[in-house]
Amino acid sequence: MARLHCIIYRSETVLNRLKKEAIRMTEIRYIDGVLTGKKYKPGMEFKFNLAIPCVEDYEFGYIIEHDWQNQATVNAHLRLADEGKAPYCVSFGVQPGVLTMPDGSKRNMRMNNYDLFDREYGDFIVHELIPHVSEAYGIRFSDSADMHVVAGGSSGGISAFVIAWFHPDVFHRIYMSSPSFLSMGRGNEIPYLIRKYETKPFRIYQEYSENEPNEYFGWTVGIDMEAMEGFRFANYDFECVYFPGEGHVSRYRDENEAYKRFEWLWAGWKAAPVQAKANSARVNEVVPFESRWEACDSFPETECDAPEELLEAYDKVVLSNDGQAWYAANVNEDVVHMFLNEEELSLDRLILHATLHTIPHYNIKGAIDMAVDREDRLYVLTEIGVQCVRSFGLIDVILDLPDDEMPEKIAVTDALYVKTTGGIYRRKLQEKCIFEQDEKRRHVHYYD
Repeated sequence: MARLHCIIYRSETVLNRLKKEAIRMTEIRYIDGVLTGKKYKPGMEFKFNLAIPCVEDYEFGYIIEHDWQNQATVNAHLRLADEGKAPYCVSFGVQPGVLTMPDGSKRNMRMNNYDLFDREYGDFIVHELIPHVSEAYGIRFSDSADMHVVAGGSSGGISAFVIAWFHPDVFHRIYMSSPSFLSMGRGNEIPYLIRKYETKPFRIYQEYSENEPNEYFGWTVGIDMEAMEGFRFANYDFECVYFPGEGHVSRYRDENEAYKRFEWLWAGWKAAPVQAKANSARVNEVVPFESRWEACDSFPETECDAPEELLEAYDKVVLSNDGQAWYAANVNEDVVHMFLNEEELSLDRLILHATLHTIPHYNIKGAIDMAVDREDRLYVLTEIGVQCVRSFGLIDVILDLPDDEMPEKIAVTDALYVKTTGGIYRRKLQEKCIFEQDEKRRHVHYYD
């Protein structure tokens, strides 16, 4: 069972578990560098610094941290590694990118990099910065996501989570200090998406304080509590630490706290990989926890007998399972409409059925394809996942896509099927969601 702990530390009784008498044996080499984005964040110049443990012939983990080097992280983590409680890791300190304007002036791109709920900055880190550092400085990195930490405070905290969210195959351990899941770049939606998506293989350590900012873009205490409750709802392996009477990122650069947080994040690192322990009860209504996407050879052939006027007006049309309504959507609109299946169908009588979740920078905002299941749950295939809409219009579950390629088609018969440009995949659904053999013949023509 996933754990949730909320530990309260009072500033006048700070616990200090760090053994001050311990001697650090391993030396550290420091390097400063600059890298300009090419495919990702093109033209933005990123300054970074590295702290590299002087260990010979070693496959390093790494810690990606924001706003330059956090020396507390470097020192505490090295002590843990020397004690055998963590692997040796290269610590990255990454500054927000700077863009040179036409007049030669420099513009800081912090919101664009840190506060935006978007995968491009993470793509820059994963596909450009880390390979560059490995090649330029001859560092051998582990490929295991269990050996990688992403961390930060304030905007750097939300950035840490967003990087991992879009790259769960790269990062399994996350540390956030006073993360600003606020409206600056639609980060306020993240705590609610945490509840709706399948649980990812993350181990998360979060800190926040009583006197966090309460500004025009949101209240950090409130949104951090929402994130914490979202982690609990979705059964994440999670630790929360709250500091009464203190302020924004108050312990972020505290070496005593750094030792404790990373000791927790790395606990059992040699014995077992980081894994999702369970999905939320809501996700379990649709897919069993053990259900995974599997490649298959064929996609179910389907037809659509929708009225001609609907097919001309909308890109995708599908009939509800009870036959009482048509669901209709366009790929460039983030909504699904419903039309009553009356003898005299009128396009003027459209009813808003669902508002789809979207993510900035994705090319397609709307429905790529749609299907319904036995419970009249509508499965909307979108670029951010399979959004499951209950018959009364609520999106309560979002299923991950089977690969990183563009999705093309979806169907529900004896299982859930998705076709992408990379292949055809099949996934087990709960028994109550799939159609029996005789029902397939009655319903197969409803799929688009």
